[in-house]
Amino acid sequence: MSLATACGVTVLRSLCISIIGVILSRHLSRLVETGYSRRSVLLFTLILAPLLVPELIVGYAWWLISLKLVHYPFLIELIYSGLVLLKVVPVGMICVTLSAPSAISSEADFIRKSVRSPAAQITKIRSLWSFFLWKTLFRGFPIGALLFLLAFQEFEMASLLYRDTWTVWIFDAQAGGVPVIKTLSFITGPLLIELLLIAGVAFVLSQLKKQPTLNQRDQTRDIARVSTILSWGYLLVAFFMIGLVPFAFISWGSLLALSSLLQNQLQLQGTIQESAWGLLYGISSGIAAWGLAAFFFARKQTLRIRVPGFIFCLPGLCGALTLAILIASVFLTTYGYWLYDTPLALFIALVLFLLPRAVFLKLVLQTQSKNSAFYLTKLLSQSKGKVQALKGDQLRWSVNGRIQYWAVVVLAFWAYWNVTLSSILAPNQAQPSAVRLYNLMHYGQNSILSAITLLSLCIPVCVSLLLLPIVKKLWILSSNRSGLAET
Repeated sequence: MSLATACGVTVLRSLCISIIGVILSRHLSRLVETGYSRRSVLLFTLILAPLLVPELIVGYAWWLISLKLVHYPFLIELIYSGLVLLKVVPVGMICVTLSAPSAISSEADFIRKSVRSPAAQITKIRSLWSFFLWKTLFRGFPIGALLFLLAFQEFEMASLLYRDTWTVWIFDAQAGGVPVIKTLSFITGPLLIELLLIAGVAFVLSQLKKQPTLNQRDQTRDIARVSTILSWGYLLVAFFMIGLVPFAFISWGSLLALSSLLQNQLQLQGTIQESAWGLLYGISSGIAAWGLAAFFFARKQTLRIRVPGFIFCLPGLCGALTLAILIASVFLTTYGYWLYDTPLALFIALVLFLLPRAVFLKLVLQTQSKNSAFYLTKLLSQSKGKVQALKGDQLRWSVNGRIQYWAVVVLAFWAYWNVTLSSILAPNQAQPSAVRLYNLMHYGQNSILSAITLLSLCIPVCVSLLLLPIVKKLWILSSNRSGLAET
């Protein structure tokens, strides 16, 4: 299959996924808007779990299942498209829940539907198109474009399930020894599609910003029982297919080979060393990306600072494969070749890749944060009494610090499991574990590989839990010293 055909298939698949994803996101977001206080932990677990499970593990588990359907390629295509859909719908749900209300109020829409006279101005085609444009298209297009980009740039699951995508085509060509200069010509078409889509989203958002906004969101209506059951059923199915099935596969194989892995010192040492490199890349790039997002997109930041921040987000919005090839072409020049075989190239690429995701997390946290609570804790931490100041610093950690910590952990986790950037830019002596796992998963399933995968998954989770009290104590100490200096 040619690159043009693979790109066309990917566009068609991503378009279908984005349209279905927007529809599902709108219906599922009603569960969050109605507020299930007693079941909020379960609800957010079911929503966020498909988003956080690495694509490499999902593709590995479902590749084993798809082997039994090798004579039914249409079913494999449905499985892959369904998995991508389940991965991107949580992003759509978050965007729909936190997005601004429609420029067309429910009262105006009710009046439009009530008027049936053909002579009325509101029933003209121009008015109907205006209602559709501002009520449906302009509000759904940015969300659909984001879901399209996520589906269009997906690589790990497509490679393991042997699906035709432009990412797999170009990555295989790069791995086969095609020069980077020639690979740059390959990404021209996909890059043009992504840039046109990003430009369209920027234009739509600029138009929406000029429109008068409603003071508050429409009052949420009671959801029908059938719709509620179907929504919870979808969340359970998504959690089962993306979370439980991959974990069950790697856990079962790990139980059979865990003792053998622990006895094989060479294999165990190599896995720990590669995981350490992955943690180093992930933690450093996650902190850097979060710091840049906090600088460029602070709540009261000026437009002069935000515009360069948006420009820095463009490489990450164009996907990991495009970013990796661009960074490789820059470092393989006369002046930068001596830095190519160092961790610097991968670090820069990971920071640029994580920056738009850090901005997304920061905007979500800003929407949910309570300024009054943070202001009160800041006043309490600046108290002259040591006990009150310590309590204030602890409350500041609970209100603000802990959320930022887990945001950086999520960013580091995404960098830890990124295969595309690491396989192209990581030095041979400092490759993270995701690269070796990706290469081994193409040769078949065995219990040792499942044990290594589970160990590589547990290491960052355990490290994040171990670092939590340390970071908390350092946060409180630094806040206490800065508060005493201000006092």
